[in-house]
Amino acid sequence: MKRLPVLILSLLIVVFLTSCGGSSGSSGTPASKVQHRAFVSNAYSGNLQIMDTQNDTTPYTAQTIDPTTGQVIPGVPVTITVGGSLTFEVESSSRTTTLVYEQSAHQLEFVNNATEALSGSVTLPDFADMALFSTDATKAYAPVRNVPVTGARPGAVEVITVSSFTITATYAVPSARYIALSPSGQFLLVFADDSDSVFLLDLSATTVTPVEIPGFARPVNAFFSSDSNTAYVISCGVECGSTAGASVAQLDIPSQTIKATVPVGGASVGLLNGGTLYVAGNPGPAGTYDAVTVSTMSRLTANSVAIGDGYHSTMALSTNNKLYIGAKTCLNLTTGCLSVVNVANNTAVAPLPPQGAVTGMLAIANRNTVYVIEGGYQVIYDTTTDAPQKTQVSFAGALYDVVQVDQ
Repeated sequence: MKRLPVLILSLLIVVFLTSCGGSSGSSGTPASKVQHRAFVSNAYSGNLQIMDTQNDTTPYTAQTIDPTTGQVIPGVPVTITVGGSLTFEVESSSRTTTLVYEQSAHQLEFVNNATEALSGSVTLPDFADMALFSTDATKAYAPVRNVPVTGARPGAVEVITVSSFTITATYAVPSARYIALSPSGQFLLVFADDSDSVFLLDLSATTVTPVEIPGFARPVNAFFSSDSNTAYVISCGVECGSTAGASVAQLDIPSQTIKATVPVGGASVGLLNGGTLYVAGNPGPAGTYDAVTVSTMSRLTANSVAIGDGYHSTMALSTNNKLYIGAKTCLNLTTGCLSVVNVANNTAVAPLPPQGAVTGMLAIANRNTVYVIEGGYQVIYDTTTDAPQKTQVSFAGALYDVVQVDQ
């Protein structure tokens, strides 16, 4: 009976430690105990860092006491161990799975969001810049520009069946680099290096055969109408090696023809917000921003808005109409690789200080907050001031990307 209080105390300690830093969660509760999660990829540690996007914190394991010295050992951030050098991330539409790319081994790693554990991986034949889930999340598509193809130049889109973590199809497109998928999941557009064409794949066909559609200027991405019948293709133009300028083109999918084209300053990245397509690029020597009304294929910006330099590759739109535009490369001397435009009046915010290359961004829903990965660090911006907020969370390593896992 004298041992009973000690036993009860021991059980309470175990319960406390499990609730603070256990490795598995109860039904419906992730192991980290965080309800509004963002995952941040770490290219150095091979971990996914976890952020609570409603209060800008990260969960920690419980502190412990060294039994020999009695020294308090502080807790460390709860992480999801994946391994290798992690870069870009993709979230499934169901928010059940996060795909993260491990660049050193060319692997697509699939993380179960509920258990916060690695569920499987697929090794690609060579380097990939991006990947996408199918609309039902049963497949993943990855363009790989150096896939060997018998009797043709290298390059293809690899199709991965997620349930078995295997490559189950290969669609040959020489130098395939980027892709865009229609909302219906039927049409896949492929964009190749050093090409002025778009390659259209009808994924519902018995035999999927790429159809080349010319008439663009180094196209790099597309944004579809809700019925999947129209794609608004952004062409990078001179910045990506074309003799023609950057543009937004209206591509009719059923007829496979270009219906209209709108010239813009630069267009290496874009974001479709309702009926407005925001684009940014660097025609030289500095970057530009433009807004296009897709229903009329006309520009809202009579003159392109000047922004920072570099190759722009990511965008995030905050709740208060601030568009954050990130460049992977820039001079990063007096101004940085991050630019901000107020899309309510299409004016650029004053240049921001140099912080390094921008590789990932996430606008937090229902908050005036944007997470930006700059120079390998996470910077949390207050979009009412467009400056770093007081509360910041630092992680050891080199961060690369960030995605919202659940709201």
